[in-house]
Amino acid sequence: MVRSVLRSALIIGFALGVNYATAAHAQNNNCHLQGGSLVCEAKPSSGTPAVTGAAGTPLRTAQTAPKGTLKNPYAAQEASHDQKLAEEGQKIFAGYGCPGCHGGGGGGGMCPPITNGIWIYGDSDDTLFRLVALGSQDLQAQGFTRQAIENIVAPMPSFGSIIKSDDDLWKIITWVKIQAYENTHK
Repeated sequence: MVRSVLRSALIIGFALGVNYATAAHAQNNNCHLQGGSLVCEAKPSSGTPAVTGAAGTPLRTAQTAPKGTLKNPYAAQEASHDQKLAEEGQKIFAGYGCPGCHGGGGGGGMCPPITNGIWIYGDSDDTLFRLVALGSQDLQAQGFTRQAIENIVAPMPSFGSIIKSDDDLWKIITWVKIQAYENTHK
């Protein structure tokens, strides 16, 4: 009975978090689902709407890049613990509704913490990019497997068509890794 109630609460909270993130992204766009992906038509100041859906998004990058080839362009800033970039990454994280599941500081909520240094599918930049872009189910379909266990387990939905650019996702990942380093080396 208790597990059933907890599971229902998790499902409802998860749905609210995804809905919040989608609404935040779609606030000034005309968005609809197409083939399981969120496709949006941006409303430019003039001319006809430009499609900014699956093509040119982290989802498209994760679907087309060969496994193991995605490299964080901010690796040097991550290694030097660039606080300005970390703050920018945290703002982007918050803007896409990620705190709805992972907490404002990434320390967890109804979903696993992401700033504690435990990487369920591994800590490579390629893996983390694909996890967020594809979601855990499609990541596993690409041959990735769990490498760690966390106290809270929940499926990660695909945010690859919600996050507007690869650059935004790399900045989020950079913040997460900097914060995880700081949290585990205090």
